[in-house]
Amino acid sequence: MRRRPTTTQPTPQLQLALDWLAEPKPDDPLLDLVPLRHHVATIGGLGLPLLHRLKIDELLQERAERIDQALIPLLLDVKLPVPLALGTVAQSLIGLRGELGEAWLALARESDPETLSRVNRSRAQICLNGMSNLSRQFLALLVIAIPTPMGLWRNAQALYHYAHESTDPTATLPVEITAIDNRLKAMLALTAAHPEGLTPREIVFLAEYLETHGAEVRLDPIAPEAPGDWYWLSRGLDQPPVPLERMQPQEEECLYIRFGDLARQAARDLDQLHEGAPPRSLGLPLQAAGADYRNALERARQHWTAPRRRNFNRRPQSLEVEICTQLSSLWSALTSEPGTEPDATVCELTYSDWTVLNDSPAGYALVHVIGAASGIVPGCAVGLRTGPGAAWQICLVRWARSRNSMHVEMGLEVMSPSATPVRIQALNHRNSEPPVPALLLPALPNINRAESILAGRGDYNARPFTLLQETDGHLQVAECMPHRNLIETSSVEVFEFTRNQDAA
Repeated sequence: MRRRPTTTQPTPQLQLALDWLAEPKPDDPLLDLVPLRHHVATIGGLGLPLLHRLKIDELLQERAERIDQALIPLLLDVKLPVPLALGTVAQSLIGLRGELGEAWLALARESDPETLSRVNRSRAQICLNGMSNLSRQFLALLVIAIPTPMGLWRNAQALYHYAHESTDPTATLPVEITAIDNRLKAMLALTAAHPEGLTPREIVFLAEYLETHGAEVRLDPIAPEAPGDWYWLSRGLDQPPVPLERMQPQEEECLYIRFGDLARQAARDLDQLHEGAPPRSLGLPLQAAGADYRNALERARQHWTAPRRRNFNRRPQSLEVEICTQLSSLWSALTSEPGTEPDATVCELTYSDWTVLNDSPAGYALVHVIGAASGIVPGCAVGLRTGPGAAWQICLVRWARSRNSMHVEMGLEVMSPSATPVRIQALNHRNSEPPVPALLLPALPNINRAESILAGRGDYNARPFTLLQETDGHLQVAECMPHRNLIETSSVEVFEFTRNQDAA
């Protein structure tokens, strides 16, 4: 008598995952986020055969890509602190990407070429799936300015080394190895570009730029003869790249990184963009035509040229200060007469309490304590005062980071010890534009700076304008000409100007 073949019934958890994958995809991909994380965790704990896990993980991976494509555009204009609901979803996506990265890393550890060949897969392909998840996880956490989760750098290096160890170094490298290298190089370059000082849109722009030119980053397992502009990344440590001139590695197994070629490529691209070359002709995203994105690429180029150096020693502090994070509120706070607030934005005067962690001649590092704080993004202007009745110092946010929706830290550069609320109106325009609120910054002869205008991002620094200033109930009007640009970010512009003394 012939025995009937035995069939193994899937476990209830596996059957639930398979049933879920068989359902039609929802119109809103974000609805997949919670069940997808649950099924990824469940599959990882069932101890399934490698080939079964491989097939299921590939199906789960497809759902993750839809979520990423739907969520990242929602984060492009996010400001700190991130709204609670959006921050929760973003951190859940970051967790999902990390879990998928670990799942593919586990498959890479256990896989063998003979088993994988039966389904036309390779270890390099598995490692590429893992690295893709980690690179997308890294981009999302940079966009919402939260710390790097534990394991990211260690897992990224493990995938890189597993992939390279699975190939013959004397043969032509598979395309997957090149893709893995480029994703790791892009992560390293974004880290070196000081992402805490970039807006979400600038971070995503640089990530797209590095998709084209990230291969210019140099990776070398052999230590250079001199530190120079080299970084190192230790396989045994879970930390981002460290400048070699700042600290020597204690372990022998390291990757040494240099961004010099990438910096030179960025310089060539910037020169051509300034000359009017279309971004597409350079293989760049269309945003590269905008001044804000060119400024971001220039700042990244400077960091890629040489590791950042601290110019001043920081002095620990524990000073309580008040911060006004919105220009419209700051303008209102500086206006002495009621009823002269900006017409375009009616808002309450919102101040929040912060503690200065340390300071230096370059500015302050602060942490939020209590009160309304919103709209914080690198490149925006804020007001700082040491207490009620004190003068408002005008500061530029150089960097910002957050652990969650209740926590914000930022670094400030003092632009002016005081400011005067004014309005400016463009001249020689066919369609008369209404005056817009701005801040008049006094001249600072000690640093060779004339009186300046701080305004929201526009083109006020490119054409003549009328300056309207009210003093003691009297309106003073002066025709002015922009002179030297001092600061230009995606949020504000600061420029010197001269008054036309001959104008009536």
